Amino acid sequence: MLSYRHGYHAGNAADVLKHFILTYVLDYIKKKDKSFIFIDSHAGAGKYLISDPYMQKNKEYLQGIKKILQLKNDNIFLKKYLDLIKSINFNSDLKIYPGSCYLAARSLRPNDNLHFFELHPTEFLNLKKNFKSDSRIIIENEDSYQKLSKLLPPKEKRAVILIDPSYELKDEYAQVFKMLSDCYKKFPLGVYIIWYPILKSKKAVSFTLNILNRNYKNLSHIEMITDNLNNGMQGSGLFILNCPWSIEKDIKKSLEIIFNCLKKNNNVSKFTFKNNIN
Repeated sequence: MLSYRHGYHAGNAADVLKHFILTYVLDYIKKKDKSFIFIDSHAGAGKYLISDPYMQKNKEYLQGIKKILQLKNDNIFLKKYLDLIKSINFNSDLKIYPGSCYLAARSLRPNDNLHFFELHPTEFLNLKKNFKSDSRIIIENEDSYQKLSKLLPPKEKRAVILIDPSYELKDEYAQVFKMLSDCYKKFPLGVYIIWYPILKSKKAVSFTLNILNRNYKNLSHIEMITDNLNNGMQGSGLFILNCPWSIEKDIKKSLEIIFNCLKKNNNVSKFTFKNNIN
């Protein structure tokens, strides 16, 4: 678990999907003046330098955010996500890729709050450094599987909760399923975003089926298989509980644009969007 460093993968196709959805959800929640809290279960370092050796080893960002930034389109929701990325880079060349928690910190208002968990000691120190002057944020070097549900229900009575581990441990699918179940029991009104990799393993397939069979209300399910010829991760997916009611009308077209930009093989690539499943 503690060997995982997201810098190797930052800005890849999976990050683009996750962060586009996150940006959309946060903007939607901000339509109401009342404050809310954003909780990230596995925050990582917060932001990643393109020049860092981790990012330069595999250069996964070239097949992700770099391609999306080159798009020429006027889709309003996609533009909001890309404008946020550009603003973090001072509207210059891509030098920084922001993680989920960094995007959230830039998106949320002064009266909103944020709570990040990160267990890796080096990533935790980087995270603290990147947010040392932001009083809205609490950062814990703790196991979110044990601690996150204890934050619920939040004092704000409104929350967006991102659950996005690396799934490198064999029991992590079961841990995520239990975490979601425990959190939902304590706070069924929260907006939950659960990210997962699409793999050929039986545990990965069973995980998605278990979520779908849990009968969560107001559930959306998004998957993008961008490289089905890859023996490793073929793509990624998201479950969104209590998602914005207008999500399909708002961003299905945006997701299709992202998918068509990032897919590698027209014959095996696949985009799935299912809304209000239960």
